[in-house]
Amino acid sequence: MLTGVNGNSLHSNLLHADSSIAKSLERISSGKSITRASDNPAGSAMLSAFDSQTRALTQLMSNQQSQASLLQTASSSLSTTSSILQGINSLALQASNGTLTDSDRAMIQQQINQLSTQINMSANQAQFNGQNLLDGSFSTTLQNGQQFAIDAMTASALGVNDLSVATQGDAMSASELAKSALSKVVSTQSSIGSVINGINSNLANLGTQYLNAVSSQSQIGDVDMANEIMNMTLSKMQSQASIKVFKMNEESRSTALKLLGE
Repeated sequence: MLTGVNGNSLHSNLLHADSSIAKSLERISSGKSITRASDNPAGSAMLSAFDSQTRALTQLMSNQQSQASLLQTASSSLSTTSSILQGINSLALQASNGTLTDSDRAMIQQQINQLSTQINMSANQAQFNGQNLLDGSFSTTLQNGQQFAIDAMTASALGVNDLSVATQGDAMSASELAKSALSKVVSTQSSIGSVINGINSNLANLGTQYLNAVSSQSQIGDVDMANEIMNMTLSKMQSQASIKVFKMNEESRSTALKLLGE
């Protein structure tokens, strides 16, 4: 066997080259330049901080998206209520026509009563994750700390639960009440829309922060494939060279022993 200083040096070089090859393979397979804290303690600490930041941002964005979805559900239900109120107003205006008979107004009254019932159904069925949104019970604290609540949007709360079109005067009053209720619904929708716009703006800002954090994380932690492949190739060449030197020395030693034996 090869002994002495040269032998120890060659053995050390071989071990170092093989270790470098193993690390390069690990980095290439994982796509990460830092596979353990000992590879780069400072870089590993930074990656941990960025990972914590991206996780927090992901959760914040998820929370914001849930709130936007909730408010969009409420807004969609209010669009239905708005259409119903427009229908009630049209019927009330129709009933205010002086040429109609009591029988005509009675038929219109039935339609208005049915529409009023539909308003209650819309208000009671507007739910998100088990929360009633339009019955007056909904209140929440938004991500920015703002308190937001939605008034009851039932027929009773809107003042259209007991409309009468029995006479021309009643019909005109019913029309005014329907328009007043419609104005309240539109105002509530507008408030919800403003909050949704604010949430979308926050989401855009959080998205930018997330992309910046991921980009920084990538710059620190992602492996440079071309550079790593080159390093692995060099390590393989070093390993192969060390092995060849070992063999050459073994052959020289064997030849020398043969000559001495002769």
